[in-house]
Amino acid sequence: MLAALACSAVPGWALTLVQGGAARCVIVLPAGEQPVLQPAAEDLQACLRKMSGAQVPIATGAAPAGVTAILLGVTREGSRVELTPEQVKATWPDGYYLATRGKDLALLAARPEGVRNAVYGLLEDQLGCHWFTPGEVGEYVPSRRTVEVTLPAGMVPIKPDFEVRSPWYNGNAVPRSEKVELAEIARWSTRNRAGGLRGYAGQDWISPFPRALQEQEPGLQAMLNGKRAPHGADAQVCMSYPRAVEIAVSYLASVFNRHPELDYYTFSPNDNDNYCQCPDCLAMGKTPSERVLRFSNAVAEGVAAHCPGKGVTILPYSSTIAPPTGDLVGARNLYPIICSYQMEQVKPKTDDNAWCNTYRGRVTGWMKILPRAWSYDYLGWFPGPWPLFQKLETEQDWYRSLGFSGVMPEYLDRNMGTDIHMWLTWKLSWNKDARVADLLRTFYPEYYGAAAGTMRGVFESFERQMLSVGSTGEYMNVPRLYPVSLVDEALARVGEARKLVAQDRALDARIERDENCLKLLRLFLDAYSFGGKYRRSGEAADQAKAVAAGEAYGQLADRLRGTLTVGRTAGSFVQAGLEALKDPGTEFAKAGPFTYLDNLDDGGKVFQAKSRSGYSIGTYGLCLAAKATGEVVYNLRTSGGLKFKDALLHSMYLSLPAGGHNSVEVSRDGGQTWVVAYQDVRMAGGAMEYDLTAQIAGTQSFLLKLKVQAGGEECLGIDNWAISGTIE
Repeated sequence: MLAALACSAVPGWALTLVQGGAARCVIVLPAGEQPVLQPAAEDLQACLRKMSGAQVPIATGAAPAGVTAILLGVTREGSRVELTPEQVKATWPDGYYLATRGKDLALLAARPEGVRNAVYGLLEDQLGCHWFTPGEVGEYVPSRRTVEVTLPAGMVPIKPDFEVRSPWYNGNAVPRSEKVELAEIARWSTRNRAGGLRGYAGQDWISPFPRALQEQEPGLQAMLNGKRAPHGADAQVCMSYPRAVEIAVSYLASVFNRHPELDYYTFSPNDNDNYCQCPDCLAMGKTPSERVLRFSNAVAEGVAAHCPGKGVTILPYSSTIAPPTGDLVGARNLYPIICSYQMEQVKPKTDDNAWCNTYRGRVTGWMKILPRAWSYDYLGWFPGPWPLFQKLETEQDWYRSLGFSGVMPEYLDRNMGTDIHMWLTWKLSWNKDARVADLLRTFYPEYYGAAAGTMRGVFESFERQMLSVGSTGEYMNVPRLYPVSLVDEALARVGEARKLVAQDRALDARIERDENCLKLLRLFLDAYSFGGKYRRSGEAADQAKAVAAGEAYGQLADRLRGTLTVGRTAGSFVQAGLEALKDPGTEFAKAGPFTYLDNLDDGGKVFQAKSRSGYSIGTYGLCLAAKATGEVVYNLRTSGGLKFKDALLHSMYLSLPAGGHNSVEVSRDGGQTWVVAYQDVRMAGGAMEYDLTAQIAGTQSFLLKLKVQAGGEECLGIDNWAISGTIE
């Protein structure tokens, strides 16, 4: 069959699937259970019915005689079609062939996922169907009584541009508990031909090196601060341990033996920077990235020897994001995933600013030594629209120019525009020639109908505003990204858009979803604004307004649960703000562990302090003018006769300015006398702890003074701080 198809010389080929509302074809599946192809065949059947009213039958095995057949990976006689190695290579990993012969159309691929992609390619590229957003509300199927396709004759290879196309919503962006929502998002992803190489790419050294194994072989344990210990789920391991590579290779070989369908599997370190500090590990390279790459190379080479054709992923991230120096080169079967770690999240990565320049330097350095790379961007951080569509095209073009072959962006929240951004990601990663402007010319009229122009204006107004200010992904930037006046204007325009489509429930439902996102954003801005005013003024009226806005946000978000409208990240932030406003503060009424934590952004919970002088409230914490001295005093106390047993300061940033001083002081007698616990110590780092047990043990209350004297320049005096311990 393949030879005959390849020899066809006819310049074009037309097939009528439905004529005048009557089916003129049959969809043919291979015999046996078809978990990958069956849903695609049913989608093809359903779309043809929605287009024309015709019910196209689905057959299994051989095609009925005399009927045009759409063959999903089979011949008319029902036998599976195997591609030659050259044909596989031309469409790898999950591309496909559209093959024509006589009255039949065969959708052929090396893998079932490729045949499935061919179904959705036929529906989208030839028949004009689209799935812009998850669920039925996001589906677009054109109406026509006669359905025809015109294709080049013979076998036409269609190959995705990127070998991995896996944008995904994380657990904050999609509610974990809503199985229907998750299923709709997974189906939406499949319909848009997501996928590529098969594998798993998480951060996971604990699986090859579990705690029990570390206890059996203590040499595997990472040395931290001069000591080896099994660190459980947080474990990194001793990379220089003689059996470490052997253990990892054996583990990965067992994974591939159990799951031969996988192309790659993770060997990415755990999500922390606790790398082994033993002399032999430090001798493996000057930097953590060099040591990890050297270790990963050895493991990847071992995997290649035991499991030819299989790959290993690593994740340049955090302390390994800076590329190694020297002549080290990544193994050929290494699949690195480079994170856009600690950088500008709104402006394009090609922008000329400090964050983007640093990132580009890191990436270009890595790409000099790697065989390939996949990008890992963080998107949708904010509780508002994400219409950065042109930026997406700019960045994908840049990634391609460096030799990237995959995209795996993590969407951190879900809001107006994030679905469209993800839809565009699939289109651009499948076809390098696709352009955002062309795709949007399809999207707006087909998704919004008569309201297309109005809604396009709303998206573009937010896009212009966001690009004009930029941000690294912090909530205190939200009022700059989404000014209240712009949100109010957008809500008014959305209201007008709904009037334009009032007679079409499907179109109105789409706009209503966007409107609800904007209503939530407006409530978020009120909660944030009035909360900030209360932290500065201490006025009960500001507190009441902030609480009212936060509670209204929660009520609307609850009403929208299960409607695939918005994620939970922003809601969690609002809830945390509500809890802070209602926080009983620094009084503790229960025995056992206690914690008090304040990030001090926009003032945080400083209103709960006993006193404050010298410091002013800034966006990121408590600020000091040049030469000024700031003091903030907290009264920590128990009730019911309980006493503090021990306490540690942690998660702390207390500035030690050049030419200035700092101190942490404790008073057990209400401020009459003070004991200096720490003085002129650079307190900056979440992992550091500062013991106050000697100063507070046995007391029912104590005052804690955090003091900073600025040098010759203004500075951020205190950012976040926390205290934890035990009460008995």
